[in-house]
Amino acid sequence: MVHGIAPAFRAHRFAFLFAAVWGFACLSAMATEQLGAIRITEDERPKIDGDLSDPIWEKAAVIENLTQMYPNEQSAPSERTEIRLCYDARNLYVAFRCFDTEPKKINAKIMQRDQSVGSDDYVYILLDPYQTGRDGFYFRLNANGAKGEGRLTSNSTRPNMDWDTIWDGGGKITEDGWSVEFAIPFQSISFEEKSTTWGANFGRSMPRIQERSRWSGALRHRRFIGFEDEGKITGLANMERGIGVDVKPYALGRKKSGNRGDGFESEYGADVFWQVTPNLTTTLTWNTDFAEAEVDSRRVNLTRFPLFFPEKRDFFLEGQEYFEFGPHSGSLRPFHSRNIGLSDTRQKVDIISGAKVTGRVGKIGVGMVGTKLGATESLFEDEVGVARFTYDILEESRVGTFFSYGNSRANADNWIAGFDFDFKNSHWHDDDEVDFKLYELVSHDENDEFAHAFGANFVYPNEPLYLRADLRQIDADFQPGLGFVRRPGTRRGQGLAQYEFYPNEIDWLREISFEINGEVTTNLENQIESSEFTPVEFAARLETGDDFVIYPEIEREVLFEPFEITDDVTIPVGDYHFNKIVAGFETSNHRPVSIELFGKLGDFYDGERWGIEGEIEWRQSKYFGVEIGADFDAISLPRSEFDVLVGFAGFRVTPNPKLSWNTLAQWDSVSNNVGLNSRLRYIVAPGKDIFFVVNQGYQFTTERDFSKQGAETTAKVGWTFRF
Repeated sequence: MVHGIAPAFRAHRFAFLFAAVWGFACLSAMATEQLGAIRITEDERPKIDGDLSDPIWEKAAVIENLTQMYPNEQSAPSERTEIRLCYDARNLYVAFRCFDTEPKKINAKIMQRDQSVGSDDYVYILLDPYQTGRDGFYFRLNANGAKGEGRLTSNSTRPNMDWDTIWDGGGKITEDGWSVEFAIPFQSISFEEKSTTWGANFGRSMPRIQERSRWSGALRHRRFIGFEDEGKITGLANMERGIGVDVKPYALGRKKSGNRGDGFESEYGADVFWQVTPNLTTTLTWNTDFAEAEVDSRRVNLTRFPLFFPEKRDFFLEGQEYFEFGPHSGSLRPFHSRNIGLSDTRQKVDIISGAKVTGRVGKIGVGMVGTKLGATESLFEDEVGVARFTYDILEESRVGTFFSYGNSRANADNWIAGFDFDFKNSHWHDDDEVDFKLYELVSHDENDEFAHAFGANFVYPNEPLYLRADLRQIDADFQPGLGFVRRPGTRRGQGLAQYEFYPNEIDWLREISFEINGEVTTNLENQIESSEFTPVEFAARLETGDDFVIYPEIEREVLFEPFEITDDVTIPVGDYHFNKIVAGFETSNHRPVSIELFGKLGDFYDGERWGIEGEIEWRQSKYFGVEIGADFDAISLPRSEFDVLVGFAGFRVTPNPKLSWNTLAQWDSVSNNVGLNSRLRYIVAPGKDIFFVVNQGYQFTTERDFSKQGAETTAKVGWTFRF
């Protein structure tokens, strides 16, 4: 099978495979829910505070109840939910009344925006204005009115919560449960101007009884937050967006000391968002700053391959889904915006200006971005750009192209061109889903060399049976100047099968699953470089929501050259076979204190390794929470022994939904460096923010004290003017 990977997916074979897959798209979808929207005047609009006493809610369209999705699909939920919907010229308004016969047991420990609310009772809205069944917007609130929003795509298993937009929401606990209100401006989302129908869904989570319900398509094998079997909102018309321009200037003052520099500096800049049409947005940025972006989780790399870190900067997150290509894997991405603004040595590169166009023109998806980068000691001033286009075919599928130019990390020419096909059918057989992707990329560098990366991916994401298969080849010289490649010069085959059981006769056990998976990676001469095989992974979920997992893992690593795993510790050339066992548990986070604990024990190259990873979170109240975690590995090799420890501790303080203070300290035993990030945010109004950010570094010395390395204190104001 390995020998056939290379020729099987070349571009000239795509037509044949495309035709074969086309035949899947022949079955009809299950019936979906519909709701006619009620239009109101601006004088009738409700006050957004979670109190549903506004008279307009009696006039609004009503969903009488949701349907249980998990654990008992297509059943009545344990508690009733009423949803009311209306709109005026500028906003969509949605209210949830969540009845609860035990209101004192309502979980409401989060009040901060974009904080994870999986431990709380919460409700959500999904909006798919283009009715693609793949991509759209996610908005959620809990009983405290803690807001969160994200973008969801066919490549994501959960919403990307790093995306932010302007909207309003409020929540309130009542005598018979709790209630929330949403106000979502039409200017904050893109849509087809002439369309009167949007795809949509609504859901409710009750973590204390591990129950999830939603409006349309309440099937257990579907994603709880997903667009499969979405319902329809009809009757939308004449929505106003003003002239569709948001101007967001910023100003900041920054004081540096130590290895971060010395002195005080001030900066200013702006982002401009212009919705050329309701479904096509142009974004301009000048003198871009990302002082308020969250810091990365610290990791120590014990592999011989680079680590992948996600994008966290607002300018690049906006419209990010329009640039997704192929399987959107963390080991192969033709465009990874995280590289823009960093050199090969991780030195900061100023982004002088940038322009981006994202959105849709009918069935065509558009993603284009270009940035002008400043010069550094090692890099010239440069411009780089990316263009991505997709075209919708069938009911849920698409074809696409990709092109990028430039290398943001080196003084070198580079361009990438590619083609992909994404087939999806949510109703292939008995409402099961199938996903199939084909893709090919070609790169061209300053030496006039061409190289390819191509592959295929198949997923059958259903219950009780889940299947996945992946084949991929990356040429040795394939290097996307604006992308990320973890292992060039390799071929990889991967497969997974999982089967789940629901033992209703055991009261305390809700779900068990068995999984088998394997992966083989070779070089381009078909010599094995590494392999992993798990003959069986056993996982169980209790009725309380606690999870347990255990599995053995059989690994092989073939080193054709020595590998320095840490300073002064090198693993020599050789063919290494080693086994390990992994086990862990995770308590349900609906309790005030939740614990995750995983351990591993076994061989490691020609030595041994054991490790433990744990995390404890205490949600004391909606005003205060603490999180502590550590990842420890003890490695014993014939030539040396060493330990690796990465730890973190953080807390959040949230006096009210507009004011939050988050602090995170991280340390690792390799660098012996402690990084402290503290961020205070005050939301004056949606789109109007004040940040105060402190970054501090300390070195843990041999004398067991801390030496201050550098500090950076930033005060920043960002203010959105909407026209």
